[in-house]
Amino acid sequence: MRNSNPSGVSRRTLAKAGILGAAAAPLLAACGNDGGGAEEGDGELDFWWWGSDPRHEYTQQIIDAFLAKNEGVTIKPSPNEFDSYWDALNVSVSGNNAPDVLQQDDRYLRDYADKNALLALDDLGIDLSNIEEGTLQTGRFDGKTYGIPTGVNALTLVVNPALVEAAGVAMPDDKTWTWADFMQFTTDISASGAAIGNSAITFSNESLFNVFARQKGESLYTDDGKLGFTEGTMNAWWQMVLDMQASGAIPESSTIVESFAAGQDQAPLATGTGATEFYWTNQIGALQSVLGSDLVLLRVPGESEGSQPGLYLKSAMFWSISRTTSDQAASAKLVDFLLNSDESLDLMLGDRGLPANTAQRERILPQLPPDQALAASYIADLTPDLGEGPVVPPVGSGTAADIMLGVFETLIFGQTTVEESTAAFMEQLSAEIGA
Repeated sequence: MRNSNPSGVSRRTLAKAGILGAAAAPLLAACGNDGGGAEEGDGELDFWWWGSDPRHEYTQQIIDAFLAKNEGVTIKPSPNEFDSYWDALNVSVSGNNAPDVLQQDDRYLRDYADKNALLALDDLGIDLSNIEEGTLQTGRFDGKTYGIPTGVNALTLVVNPALVEAAGVAMPDDKTWTWADFMQFTTDISASGAAIGNSAITFSNESLFNVFARQKGESLYTDDGKLGFTEGTMNAWWQMVLDMQASGAIPESSTIVESFAAGQDQAPLATGTGATEFYWTNQIGALQSVLGSDLVLLRVPGESEGSQPGLYLKSAMFWSISRTTSDQAASAKLVDFLLNSDESLDLMLGDRGLPANTAQRERILPQLPPDQALAASYIADLTPDLGEGPVVPPVGSGTAADIMLGVFETLIFGQTTVEESTAAFMEQLSAEIGA
């Protein structure tokens, strides 16, 4: 994103002279507008995203297809891994040098909007006509849209059916089963010696806990940015973890920590040593590729016993535009192309979630590889039973994952009680979100 200047040297080039000290610098006064149409500029765009090598490869092909249709626009791509992406983006935004078009995550969307780093997308000419209102709402707050969902996914219990069969255990009815049924299911698998029932690595995940809380009529956050769950609900969550460990459904503490540190590709489910694990539906392809065999998707337990559905369709990620982009019109055209063009969706398919554009979602269904077709079928079956999704997380919520992991580890090693673990999580997260 470059602004014209008399010397012919781009603003980005000038800014990079001080990039090493940018992290502590305030965001400079924003340029551009928040409505009234997209302003044209120099046509030079920086485009940032995170993901794996296959995502990087097809995204470059999408860029090439876009450029072929948009003379006068140039794009500098910057692919990255998830963790490195946020470190780099923080430095870039703090130095008033943010990428023009970028991927965003729901944990950080409000953070960057509140930093005055994101442009409101409502009046830029981006076609949103084929995106459902509930999906669009996941990127809206304070009456403006700061992120447009790339696609949707849902939490699921991923099961290796071969290991369940080897354990001599029957598959559950996932439309009626409870969390107690889940504990019995995984305990029986572990007791058979065929596999680890569940590795427990996702019991430290705030998204899974949010489903549990929603089933009880609560939520991780409220509309006004406070904690939306009670101590009793989180106590029940931690007690369930301890009960599962005592029953043998999940392994001993050091094994859990080792599995978490190993990463998705080396976790028990992917290596064929674990029978079940909770994941988002857009992660299934990578898991099946590593495992080399078919998986089954089941609903998260407890949906039928709670006061409301806990599961929801989550925006896999968002497309956003920097408020300081040097070319609003070109940035908006790129986002529109990513969301709505056949060329984009024929390459992207379901990698960034099932397309937010419902017309494109229906069109590409016959093209989906088996793993993405499995996720699409699961979501289609699930959708009629879902409630309204959660609110956009408050500023500071990006720390929730690390806080919960730290609390989880002290709990499973017996260093804290259930009640102390709940108090620590609520106190630390409340401080981060200013509740």
